[in-house]
Amino acid sequence: MVLLMKGHNGHPGNEAADRLAEEGTLKPPTDSLPLEIPPRYAISGAKLQAITQKLAYRAIRARRNAQVDPRPRTEANLDRIRSGFQDAFSVQLTDAAIWLSLRSKHVTRMASQFMWMAIHDGYMVGTHWHRPNMSAELQSRAICAVCGECETLTHIILECEAKGQSIIWQLLKRTWALTGAEWKEPCWGTTLGAACAIFKTQDGQRKPATEKLWCILCTEALHLIWKLRCERVIQNEGKEFTENEIANRFYASLDFRLNLDRRTAAIAKGKKSLRPHEVEKIWLPIIADGCNLPPKWVVDNGVLVGIKRG
Repeated sequence: MVLLMKGHNGHPGNEAADRLAEEGTLKPPTDSLPLEIPPRYAISGAKLQAITQKLAYRAIRARRNAQVDPRPRTEANLDRIRSGFQDAFSVQLTDAAIWLSLRSKHVTRMASQFMWMAIHDGYMVGTHWHRPNMSAELQSRAICAVCGECETLTHIILECEAKGQSIIWQLLKRTWALTGAEWKEPCWGTTLGAACAIFKTQDGQRKPATEKLWCILCTEALHLIWKLRCERVIQNEGKEFTENEIANRFYASLDFRLNLDRRTAAIAKGKKSLRPHEVEKIWLPIIADGCNLPPKWVVDNGVLVGIKRG
């Protein structure tokens, strides 16, 4: 039964709607809808008017990456990061989140490049020297001259007994104690996944400034360990650094990074730029005599600030 609204009789649109409604009442309950796309509307690719260099580059990279088989060593390192991060922060990371974290604005370009190479196991260390075409002299470089163990990247950043990595992690732990936040033991997950770190208050609220500071301190310490190892093995021919030299290098790297963030915030442009109030929240807990700094110390070049030493 079709009901007609009074006053709409004779109107072309209303009459047509009535006819369609009547046809609908006569159709079976299971009506099949055509879901095929007409050929004229089945367009693939991207419109030239809407494409950008960024989108085109991503599409090319995605297409090439799909043709490349995953590297076993890369997969193993990603698994180390995921498992270590889950043990430390009780959160499971995805591979995409790990790769994307390397592009965080709180990770310097040099540190990001090192972490990218480390995850891919692209540095000439450890078992890379055991290739069949290597001479006996070159294969001997796979062994750490101090420990007598295979000098893998894990050994360099976490296990080596040469003066460097253990001292830097101790200095980092001492510096982190100034924040009052929970300390996380160094591992693949907490260091190479530092940009994904999650810290919460007792009521479950995220602490963004603390998370960013962990990212900065861990990535700087990690990169410094690698640089000191290369200087010791290659440039200094095995001569070890003193503890004072390592401590001075550690605090100098943090001071340099603090001043870099201050200069960046002073010329901040755009929504994604580092802002002065953000720099203050991140760094203030570990700055020496931070309570007596003037209000605009972040952008004031005349104010000298430095990391508090234990």
